Amino acid sequence: MLKLIASLEQQNIPTFVTENNGADGAAEAIRKQFPQVSLLESPANLGGCGGFNCAALAALSSGCEHLIFIDDDAFPEADCIAQLTDFLDTHPEYIFAAPSIYISSQPDTLQEAGGGVNFNRTNPVEAWYRFQVNPDLPPILDIDYASACCLMVRADALRTMGVLDWAYFIFSDDVDLCLRLRKTFHKKGACLTNAKAFHDFPWAKPFAPMRLYFFQRNGLRLIANHRAKGELKSLFIALMRLSRRIFYSALVGDVEIKQTLVCAFKDAWQGKFGNWDSWITFAKNRTQLNAHFFKQHAVKRILIDISIEDFEADILRSLKTLHSSATVDILCDEHRASSHQDNPSYTQVFTRKVGFIKPLCILPRLLQQKYDLVITDATMEARRPSAMCGKQAAIFHNDALYLAASHPYIAAVAHLISLPIGLLAASFTLHHFRKPFPAGTPPTEAGELLKTIGINPEVGQPYARLKPDD
Repeated sequence: MLKLIASLEQQNIPTFVTENNGADGAAEAIRKQFPQVSLLESPANLGGCGGFNCAALAALSSGCEHLIFIDDDAFPEADCIAQLTDFLDTHPEYIFAAPSIYISSQPDTLQEAGGGVNFNRTNPVEAWYRFQVNPDLPPILDIDYASACCLMVRADALRTMGVLDWAYFIFSDDVDLCLRLRKTFHKKGACLTNAKAFHDFPWAKPFAPMRLYFFQRNGLRLIANHRAKGELKSLFIALMRLSRRIFYSALVGDVEIKQTLVCAFKDAWQGKFGNWDSWITFAKNRTQLNAHFFKQHAVKRILIDISIEDFEADILRSLKTLHSSATVDILCDEHRASSHQDNPSYTQVFTRKVGFIKPLCILPRLLQQKYDLVITDATMEARRPSAMCGKQAAIFHNDALYLAASHPYIAAVAHLISLPIGLLAASFTLHHFRKPFPAGTPPTEAGELLKTIGINPEVGQPYARLKPDD
């Protein structure tokens, strides 16, 4: 964050920072190194949404013409903000603009270049050009939304319409904001692909149930609030997938996934948004594998069923730390096979296909290999049946291996029957989500901070300023 603030200071950009009750000393460092920065210290974690809102409300009170949201783990190139400002100054038909976002750890790879939203699709929100390497893109893309990790908006639009919906807390709040801006002002959004920012891609971080919870709960809110009256497909599919994942994860023993998804569905059903009050810690009740485990179970053959390849090197390093001398094979997506075949770490490379039935086709062949241990990385999804094709199974999380259930046949059956169960559950629950949710309001923890900004803490919007005698 300090590097980001220094860059903004060099560009003479007034900076407003919300310190979200952090314990890393960031607030003290900002006060010491950047006394001119407007630092807003929250007594509680208000989430990305609440943190952005407090800083945005303070910035809007200063009379700015444009406002740019920037995550603390994002970094725009030196000319990025100037490009966005010049574009909005010369293109009145656009209400917001964003740069192309590249992944910090893989700076030639796109995280996204804005995205599209279509509620007639099974996946209504689509990040464009994700994971493309040095893509050749047109200089301007008309987009439906952009990530708030780096997003510039006309300040007057926010003063009139309002800031982010407080209900989201984190995730999907930026999509919601962009859709409301375009609908309210009948203007477009743009991605300037020659303007660049870099961001720590969140899905390459160690799995946290928190991300899964907000992604699922807020996804239902987004669809319910923005779909057209007759657009039920995306809502039905979202409910079907969520129900199916709950049933499947329960049967295969991925308890953290199941508990998180149940909380997401329950809270969305009850209209309970904002922060999550039942946080689940991954691997809290799991057995961590050590060197003794490998000796005790005579682990000689290992399969890595990889989902997020950023963790592949970490898994191999963990095996070396545990003094494992086992041979290692890998199972990966079909299009990634060539990148593994020349890797001396692996004896064999297996590939899986996408689809409903195709992922099961590799299971008999893997069972014939008689693996002693199958390792998969913890992700936003429950483990595939292929992740349970050995005598023992483990989940890699945060540089450690944790014991997991290994029931490949139960998993295969659960994979098949979870689909009709999900369809049935969606049919019974669809009617409940057809009505939009009301706009969110600030949590009580934000009250004093909002008062210092001069905003009514019960509303939390720029048009709800406190009167001098309030």
